Amino acid sequence: RYEFPERLNMDQFLQKADSVPATYVLHAVLVHSGDNHGGHYVVFINPKGDGRWCKFDDDVVSRCSKQEAVDHNFGGHEDDLNLTVKHCTNAYMLVYIRETCTKSVLQEVHEDDIPQELIDRLQEEKRIEMIRRKERNEAHLYMCVQVVLEDAFNGHQGNDLYDPDKVNYRSFRVKKAATLQEFLEQVADTLKYPVEQIRPWPLNLRTNQTNRPTLLDLETELHKPLIEISDNSNPWSVFIETVPPDSGLRALPTFDKDSDVLLFFKYYDPRHKRLHYCGHHYMHISFNVQELVPLLNERAGLAQGTELALFEEIKPNLVERLADLDRPLEKVLDELMDGDIIVFQRADLLDEPSLELPSCRDYFRDLFYRVEVTFCDKTMSSDPGFTMELSQRMNYDQLARAVAQRLGTDPYLLQFFRSQSYRDGPGNPVRCTYEGTLKDMLVCMKPRQPKKIYYQQLSIRINELENKKQFKCMWLGNGMKEEQELVLYPNKNGTVADLLHEARKQVTMSENGSAKLRLVEISSYKIASVPGESVTLDALSTAGTRSYRIEEIPLEELHTAEDELLIPVAHFHKEIFSTFGIPFLFKIKQGELFSHVRDRIQKRLDVPDKEFEKYRFAIVMMGRPTFITDDDPVNLSDFRPHPTQTSLPAKPWMGVEHINKAPKRSRYNYLEKAIKIYN
Repeated sequence: RYEFPERLNMDQFLQKADSVPATYVLHAVLVHSGDNHGGHYVVFINPKGDGRWCKFDDDVVSRCSKQEAVDHNFGGHEDDLNLTVKHCTNAYMLVYIRETCTKSVLQEVHEDDIPQELIDRLQEEKRIEMIRRKERNEAHLYMCVQVVLEDAFNGHQGNDLYDPDKVNYRSFRVKKAATLQEFLEQVADTLKYPVEQIRPWPLNLRTNQTNRPTLLDLETELHKPLIEISDNSNPWSVFIETVPPDSGLRALPTFDKDSDVLLFFKYYDPRHKRLHYCGHHYMHISFNVQELVPLLNERAGLAQGTELALFEEIKPNLVERLADLDRPLEKVLDELMDGDIIVFQRADLLDEPSLELPSCRDYFRDLFYRVEVTFCDKTMSSDPGFTMELSQRMNYDQLARAVAQRLGTDPYLLQFFRSQSYRDGPGNPVRCTYEGTLKDMLVCMKPRQPKKIYYQQLSIRINELENKKQFKCMWLGNGMKEEQELVLYPNKNGTVADLLHEARKQVTMSENGSAKLRLVEISSYKIASVPGESVTLDALSTAGTRSYRIEEIPLEELHTAEDELLIPVAHFHKEIFSTFGIPFLFKIKQGELFSHVRDRIQKRLDVPDKEFEKYRFAIVMMGRPTFITDDDPVNLSDFRPHPTQTSLPAKPWMGVEHINKAPKRSRYNYLEKAIKIYN
């Protein structure tokens, strides 16, 4: 909380006294509403210095009260029923004007006072806004044509000629009523090619879900409107064929729509498992396929006479080898169409046993099952993770090895988690004995959404972990000042004794201590119970505000006589339900003066005398405190469970009443999430 006045006198801060008082008047309050994860900015201004405030919120200006402008923006917290309520509006900058200067500072602004560059800037903004408004009003008259050039096909490793989701289209905003001729002239002007050196091939989705160039009859379509030619497609995708710059041709070769076919070629290199785009070619449908072999050898950089195996890429995961290459093209290729793709490779490598994917058929089958998966660290919130391209046919072991190699760790020190289908985040763990495939792990993923799997790196092997239960608790060291989190992995069917055995491996005992541990159940900053070592872990509940703590038993508490009792002690401030801090167990003796108990508690808490004088002590029973004086003797029956009308007896506890000096925080963290910084 930071309060600020409407009038601010600064006389005491002047180096030299001034004849005129250095009194300043609050003119503006700049405010941020929200928290450090987001919010909104507004400014409150007192335009004439007369106490009449206005709120400037983006493009809305409205009158407001002085309370809204000033008092509501002090920040801080207000305590209401022990719930810490944080003000979400805070002033972050104040503007004050010296009282003697208010008339000159706040004088009326005339048009001559406005700088010319500001006038020019505003007029330019208005001009741009008018253009945008005109574009919005006329948007229904235009369509988008996405042009792809042949260089986009180079390097593509998948089906068809390019990936529509990754290609860099050249987009043209064209009137729907414009003719094909007008569009080609616009494209030719942009690409710096004469019109006769370009030819459009619309990209159409075939019935087998492939995306291929198709013929556009320029003789009949040239003067038709684009919206008609494109069948109302918006955007409309078109492959623009251009004359190769180094060919020396002045125009594209003629294409006979009745006897020619447009073919595209890909060369498959099985040694590197890569495809290489080898251009396109017009071929007469009556020519023998064998006549293509010299051309393909030349384009792939292979020696003339190299024997090739030719395949037709029909659709995803369907590639068929072409037989009888001495027959005409129209007889060899089924349903011959413009845009057909021929994939070729060296015939002598088809049966090479050392190659993982010796034929392009193997390559496309592997491609069909390939999927990009993003792996995110479960322990890091909002981890962007890393992406790997994997086969959906992978089993658990293959997946673990691939990810472990990427992370530089042991596959058995990784645990994987499915992604939740209904929201972004880790779901159920995947067992290391999982018999399904990667495809089965991703079965709940939404289409066209990034496929995610979460992982965490382990300190024990996954096959051991799956026979154990993760148990999170706190460890309280000797000083009773600080708790630290423990993550333990006892056996699933284990007991509290097994849990304490696991804790001994991680914690540091005191030098001359008892070397014995106990588990304490804590609820709302009070000790609820001390589960015995024979209690099963399944019986421990962490629901609601319950948590568990492990601590070393002090030597004096190892054994209790008949006239002694271990009692729970908790801190509170003013109200019994306003508990805070670290509760603890303490041994008291029948008949002992409370002044002695008080001295021992002070020693345990290590609180200075002056501060401890303000501490008060009470026996709390059924939410009602009974305060104790130093002269009162201890009566153990006051701290033993009392019978009640309900089935559960009431458990008294000792309350230590004092101010909570820890930084003020909400008991409930729904108001603000933590910010985590990872170095």
